[in-house]
Amino acid sequence: MKNKLYFLIIVFLLLIGLVSCNQSNELKEVQILFKPSFLFSTKFTVDVKEGLIKQYTYQDKYSNREWVDSVSYKVNVKDTLIIHYKRSFHVDSIVLNKFLNELKASRLDSTARHRASILDGIHYKFSKVYASKDTISLTSNLIRRNEKSQLEYKLLDAFFELAYKSINDYEGISGLENIQDYFYYGLPIRKVGDNPFEYRVWGTISGCREDNEDFIKFLNSLPLDKPVIFDLRNGSIAYCLSEVLEEFSKKRLLFFYGDKDAIKSKRIIEEIEIAEKNGEVLSELRKQAYETHKEIYEYWKKNKKINSYLTKKELLRFIIDK
Repeated sequence: MKNKLYFLIIVFLLLIGLVSCNQSNELKEVQILFKPSFLFSTKFTVDVKEGLIKQYTYQDKYSNREWVDSVSYKVNVKDTLIIHYKRSFHVDSIVLNKFLNELKASRLDSTARHRASILDGIHYKFSKVYASKDTISLTSNLIRRNEKSQLEYKLLDAFFELAYKSINDYEGISGLENIQDYFYYGLPIRKVGDNPFEYRVWGTISGCREDNEDFIKFLNSLPLDKPVIFDLRNGSIAYCLSEVLEEFSKKRLLFFYGDKDAIKSKRIIEEIEIAEKNGEVLSELRKQAYETHKEIYEYWKKNKKINSYLTKKELLRFIIDK
């Protein structure tokens, strides 16, 4: 009887040990830290237990110029945390499970560091954090999609898919797009609506006709008899491609809104006109700025061959009235 009791106690202790071991080996969260050149650092945390993705954009120092005399200055750097954006978003369980399965399939099983020699780009770090506080990380600055960056792009693809399906705030989405723009994801166009069809241009489509075979293929794939809207608020299409857009606008119902250059020029024109109306004496520099931005805005405004509007509200009003 006593031996049987001892046996049951040992089995019980072994079971507790196994449960405790499994719990400590559970994945608690996945952290993705991006440090891009020319942008503030952003950290994303995928909380596995809570089913959340947290987005946090910050800077941990800032600098200011202190003029020594009329021609020289020194730069002072201060270690001060400044938070620019901080929000959490729910992650659908199906989306989360797919992300975790892809993370597992990536075989990030040990800490690694991959580096290439670059001047400007982006440094990033994927970290798997366990309940035991053990952490496995990949630190990298590889941006090209090739043989060397297979692990990176397995992780990046899975992350961006989860993030776009979960983040539903405009500022958060814009920040995510600005980070993705550092990597090689082909044509920077993403479908965001079906009724009507709407595409968001989230990066720069540069060059002219001969440089944009993929873009022209994309335009050819659009429906002939249904309106298609392009959101340009966080992207742009080179003016060199205006003739291409004019050509396709004759065959398809293409509409554009949010041209950043037109919006910026209109704002600057209005600011200078208000300043002059209030009696401010304009410097030659501001007068030149006024003429430059007036030219940009008038060019955009007079281009009737492309259905372009400053806001989506104006665009939709035109479609409905039409």
